[in-house]
Amino acid sequence: MAMRLGPFSPPSMVAFSLLLETISATPFVHLVYTDNSTCLDFKAVPACFGPLLSHTGIVGNLVEAVPGNACQPVEAPPASNQTPPGFILLIRRYDCPFGTKVLHAQRAGYQAALIHNLYSDRLVSMDVERPETREQIRIPSLFIGGSASKLLRRHLRSGKTIQVSTVIPRDYENPCWDPSEYAGLDYSTRHHDLRFWPGYCTQRMIIRFLEEFGFLILLGLVLSSFILAGWVKWRHRRHSARTRTFQRGDPYDLCVICMADFEEGDGLKILWCGHAYHHTCIDTWLLIQPKTGKTCPICKQEVRVAT
Repeated sequence: MAMRLGPFSPPSMVAFSLLLETISATPFVHLVYTDNSTCLDFKAVPACFGPLLSHTGIVGNLVEAVPGNACQPVEAPPASNQTPPGFILLIRRYDCPFGTKVLHAQRAGYQAALIHNLYSDRLVSMDVERPETREQIRIPSLFIGGSASKLLRRHLRSGKTIQVSTVIPRDYENPCWDPSEYAGLDYSTRHHDLRFWPGYCTQRMIIRFLEEFGFLILLGLVLSSFILAGWVKWRHRRHSARTRTFQRGDPYDLCVICMADFEEGDGLKILWCGHAYHHTCIDTWLLIQPKTGKTCPICKQEVRVAT
């Protein structure tokens, strides 16, 4: 027997996660920093030179460049008795070409370079103009905004060991892969606007929330839909007329439209306000009234007519 999956079953949660990643597919990857229960993520744009980012991403301890712009040879990664996952160099933008900065990080022994903007969160696709420089670069590099760098540098200067990783969306496409977009562009000024869409940490939080409370949310939506449907049905019935055949003893005696007494077997139409008329009389009355503003002949309350 086939098992039916609920909308908030684990497979559905995985599908929802993939949907989030698909919808948010952009030239960005996620740079993620976790500290105990804190998860922070930033949008980053991989460079148009150096090796491509693998879908397993990069993991490494972050080190601030000295000198900060990496336009001259930089200090090597710190010595450690433990075997770290590797080191990533945080470099300030400007003062020299991107390729020079990344080459200095590579020669100092870093596994990746993270170049940040100054005074702006706009992201750029980095490239190098000299083919000989491009051929020498063997490490990946990414570009992040100024706000992200401020937060990371603040944590670094507090003495914390900052480990960052990259998360590659499933439908990620580096804009440099498209030759029609890639050729003839000035990459020093090519910018990417930040799009409003939840980042990696926010997506994970949404998934966890739905796993915890998804069934209750679904139940609430179902109950609300039933209540709303019942209210609409009740309102329609309340404002609609009902028909019946007049019988002796009924509490109706006179049709005020034709001024004739009701006789047994007459077809009546009773409006929601409780006033009764001959079926043909009230239909004619309502027909000659304006399309909007049909009212009961006695109490002048609005009457809803089925069309």
